Amino acid sequence: MKEWFKYEFGYVNIDSENLYLTNTGNWSETKTLTEKTKEVAKQNDNKSSLMIGFIVIALFLLGYLNFKSILSGRVVLTLIVITLFGSYKLYEYLKTEIGAKFKIPREKISEISVNDRSIEIFFVNGEGNDDSYKLHRVEDKGISVMNSLTKYVS
Repeated sequence: MKEWFKYEFGYVNIDSENLYLTNTGNWSETKTLTEKTKEVAKQNDNKSSLMIGFIVIALFLLGYLNFKSILSGRVVLTLIVITLFGSYKLYEYLKTEIGAKFKIPREKISEISVNDRSIEIFFVNGEGNDDSYKLHRVEDKGISVMNSLTKYVS
């Protein structure tokens, strides 16, 4: 069994042994993934912080340049609207880089909760502690795949 589906911040790849959270959905990316630990979570959090910081700085610089320019009010407003739209598109383009990257062995999954467009996975992490991860804005294929997996969860 090999399945994959998209969620808000990346992809979920599933094979007979593991569930993988990846940025690209490429199966070659899954070979280097490890189970979630404090170190892996910290790497994911740092990546998210850097990406959000980059977007905030870019927004600030663009906004500063727009307000600094000596243009008519209508042109400044247009530049602000374009900056906001561009920032949203930049976020949409880069949001998969914010997503977590780790694997969950299927035998360590204790529960899968499917609610509307979100899925919460409860599992034992690489350090032996109970943990969970929530997937937001999951596509329809992902909902059906995860519903079929709930039959095999102990």
